[in-house]
Amino acid sequence: MITPALVLKYISVIVISYLLGSLNFSIIFSRSIAKKDIRESGSGNAGATNMLRTYGKKFAVLTMIGDILKVALAIIITFAFLGEPMRYLFGFPQEESEIRRVMLYKAFSGLFCVIGHIFPVFFKFKGGKGVAACTGMVIMIDWRIAAILFVIFIAVVLISKWISLGSLVIAVLYPVLIGVFYKDITLVLAALLFSAIVFIAHRENIKRLIKGNENKISFKSKK
Repeated sequence: MITPALVLKYISVIVISYLLGSLNFSIIFSRSIAKKDIRESGSGNAGATNMLRTYGKKFAVLTMIGDILKVALAIIITFAFLGEPMRYLFGFPQEESEIRRVMLYKAFSGLFCVIGHIFPVFFKFKGGKGVAACTGMVIMIDWRIAAILFVIFIAVVLISKWISLGSLVIAVLYPVLIGVFYKDITLVLAALLFSAIVFIAHRENIKRLIKGNENKISFKSKK
């Protein structure tokens, strides 16, 4: 039964998830390191890839970790607000309907975190492409799927040197793996929403990939 109190809880989840998502760590770290906004360097994107190109592996990893953890925190808060047992953060109940509910709670919170990451209220609504935030959400939804996608991502990037291509490949495979693991059309549709977000955010990268002039990544350390 939908009550005013329940509606208020959902609104609170949306606001908190969005605000946490708006904590873009590439911008925070770049301003701390060089007193310069990462959006003024390299590709101009506020994300881990541009941090890697501009400041090196250490700060790219720290950015990725920060953007993943903010999603994890948002989901923990969502569980607390909606009364979901914390043991289901990385585990699942036995009943299919309960599994669906738990995963949709995680996706609901993750969605607004991703929106906050792309359109951060703290940074004039110009953020990153949401891949790290989506990664955090996938880890919380099912670490097994996250592990498979990580291996595929690394393989694609090592072979092609295109991080954007790796991101797009795992965006395609995510709903496929959700379908394989859970055979639930509702969960697949929710996963497709995140895939669509990644593709829309990478629309310029897709154009460059088609033309063959997308920037390749270098794994040499920055000094």
